Amino acid sequence: MRAIDERKLLVRTGRGHGNSARLLWRFYAPRLIAYARTLLASQGAQAHAEDVVQIAMCKVLQTSPARLRQVEAVGPWLYTIVRTSALNHMRGERREMKRRTHAKPPNQMGPPSSYETLRRAVEALPSDEAEVVSLRHAGGLTFDQIAEVLAIPRSTAASRHSRALDRLREALTEPDAPLKFVEGVRHAR
Repeated sequence: MRAIDERKLLVRTGRGHGNSARLLWRFYAPRLIAYARTLLASQGAQAHAEDVVQIAMCKVLQTSPARLRQVEAVGPWLYTIVRTSALNHMRGERREMKRRTHAKPPNQMGPPSSYETLRRAVEALPSDEAEVVSLRHAGGLTFDQIAEVLAIPRSTAASRHSRALDRLREALTEPDAPLKFVEGVRHAR
């Protein structure tokens, strides 16, 4: 999807055009949900990721068309809204409970899949590093866009990404770990 098409879809969505909203949702929802899961992992609340993204998309629908026309980069803007919604959700959960228990995955027969092993390794990263990895690889954002979403310097985003990949490589040194994926990610910078 070209950037100009995304902007048109966004403005048309704000004007109540249902087909534009569906196209925008279809294009961004899977990546936004993956990002929200990463943010919510520290509280074991990944199951709320879709709700967080729905709340963010409702905020888009409540935004005036004039404001939507000012959005230059739709992707980073949407990730920022999802980030704010996820952080608000986490604050609300913390107020409701002092600490959530992290649900253990159901017993599996045999070793966990490579995807599951990688997902757990990413969730074990410090939250600032996991967030950058998610934005970079699930979201497909550049370091400049990540810096914009997180309101940090580009160099900080890049160094968090590098540290995270080093930690993942270290955590996934088991023979059946998906090292090829991690190595491919490292070279994708």
